[in-house]
Amino acid sequence: MDEKIGWRWGALAAALMALLSLVPQSYLCYTRGRDWQGAYAYFYTDEPAYAAYLNALIDGRPRRTDPYTGRDDSPPAPLAESLFSIQPAPAYLLAIPARLFNLSAATVFILLMPLVAASASFAIYWLAWSVSRDRGLAFAAVFVVLCLGVAVTGQGWIAASLGLPGGYVFLPFLRRYVPGVPLVFLLLFCGCAWRALTGATARARLLHAAAAGLLFALQVYSYFYHWTTSAALLACLAAAWAVARPAGWRDALVPFGVIGALALASLAPYFALVARRAPSMDAAQALLHTREPDVWRGVILVAALAAAALAYGARRGLINVRDPAALFTLSLSLSVVAVFNQQIVSSRSLQPMHYEQYVGNYVALLAAALACGLLWRGRAALARADKARRVTDGGAAVRDAQQGASRPQQILPRRVWMTAAAFAFLWGVCETVPPTRDYAALNRMHDDWRIVTLRLDELARAMAAAHEPGRGPHAPPPVVFNASDTRMDHVPADSACAVVWAPHTFAYSSLSAEENKERVFLFLHLAGVAPAAFAAQGRDQGFIQFNVFGWERANPRLTADYRPVTPAEIDRERQNYAAFVGRVEAAPAAPAPALSFVVVSDDQPFPLANLDRFYLRDAGERAGRHTIFRVRPRPNAAPARRDQKRFDKFSGQP
Repeated sequence: MDEKIGWRWGALAAALMALLSLVPQSYLCYTRGRDWQGAYAYFYTDEPAYAAYLNALIDGRPRRTDPYTGRDDSPPAPLAESLFSIQPAPAYLLAIPARLFNLSAATVFILLMPLVAASASFAIYWLAWSVSRDRGLAFAAVFVVLCLGVAVTGQGWIAASLGLPGGYVFLPFLRRYVPGVPLVFLLLFCGCAWRALTGATARARLLHAAAAGLLFALQVYSYFYHWTTSAALLACLAAAWAVARPAGWRDALVPFGVIGALALASLAPYFALVARRAPSMDAAQALLHTREPDVWRGVILVAALAAAALAYGARRGLINVRDPAALFTLSLSLSVVAVFNQQIVSSRSLQPMHYEQYVGNYVALLAAALACGLLWRGRAALARADKARRVTDGGAAVRDAQQGASRPQQILPRRVWMTAAAFAFLWGVCETVPPTRDYAALNRMHDDWRIVTLRLDELARAMAAAHEPGRGPHAPPPVVFNASDTRMDHVPADSACAVVWAPHTFAYSSLSAEENKERVFLFLHLAGVAPAAFAAQGRDQGFIQFNVFGWERANPRLTADYRPVTPAEIDRERQNYAAFVGRVEAAPAAPAPALSFVVVSDDQPFPLANLDRFYLRDAGERAGRHTIFRVRPRPNAAPARRDQKRFDKFSGQP
């Protein structure tokens, strides 16, 4: 059977998608030329947080680790579970070969783009062919699903063309290992579930059911939104199968039982981990208690249209309602509606926009592509029946046409599937090229900053190897400060250093909400932000607002119960910041965490008076367009000049 699948078409689709995924990285390398420092091109602000966790695992740190604060889980100081430690499967899948081949997190992220694009393409091609047995449809489905994923959400090129703010650009499934790796798992799960129900032999069905169960388990420990979508698909498929094919229910009981048993077995330890999550995790993830339905989304519209097309085809006799392909396609559509509205039963809604951008859109488009193929096949079957009616019994011809809907045959004419594939791929180009130019400055800044992070990594490892006071092999890593929150976010992704605060410090849950807010205040104070200027920071700086007021208060896409931050709340936090500054300036010692390095960037200088109040700086060393200062806390009793001479002697400065 596999020799008929036409893998050459699948390989072509995978190659084209891999090339498209490399456009941003190629542009960064081209624009930086010989100055390229090995940074990966990125579009989504969450990618540095995933790179930081991957970098920590490559360094051999434990599953429960916080690369931003430098804290690791240990018996004397256990850490609660975080979003990353509960879902570590993709990170370990990448960290293990990275350690074997001595690859950095940045290098892995560069290689990951074409690998995910190609793997997802092959998975879609295999799944679409398995259901339709049509190579053309499978080829076109790759581009329709992967290239139009952002379009059906109203983001990306559509939002940019209309002059609307868009939070999602490029191809969302390529937001590095989440959701890229889990999406591949989900697509393979769908293919294995299909073959578990329709395999030619009992052994084949059993093996594919076991594979589907294992892929479900991988999704459980990869990404919440993917395993819940797979669970919804499995439930919808079981219900549709029981209703439409009651005579064959016993044959389907074993595959469903195997998949369900493995799924439940994987969920037991998962919920045990979730029970040990940090108290701040629910707030950080904007968990909302509501029973409001969620129906006004473009993704849901696409899924509903796919289901309506199936209903239309069944009514017109184009589709056999007992056809396994029709039931599978219907289940894909219904699963999308289900995940967006499960809160009606569970009363819990967790950032539904992740369903919209990272999984529901792709499942809905897959359902739409398969539904179009089924309708076209039914139309062609009826056309053949009309032609045969002239010389044969009409009723027998119609029955033969309906039964033939399940037999392997060419569904779409070449002109149709080639046109659909070309249109979708060109749309993907439009989703890729403009954002690549728009984000070029950010990616150049990231690459330029990597000169600093690589040097900081060398200094941190040298300090640990030299067993400097407080810097033994098991001591907390040195802490870095720079006045750019964007640059601070990349420090743990490329080095063994921690930071005072970064936009994703909250994501690892080792800090309480109040501790995280105090770190935000300390970051602002060290950057020289006066209390009088806090209002502008709280109003205009996205990540400052996210971390002070909560992500659900700053991003309307995160929750269905959006409440914007009010001027009164900003003023109240300004007063809290002023009180914090007063406490810090009155304290005799430097506030925690104690710094080891301060980096001043030429393009973003800041006043050093607040730092120099508590720290001594060496003469500094240049790293590209930045200056790295090694700092030590200033002894309270010694005069400033003597302190500086003592530090100069320690640091080897003249």
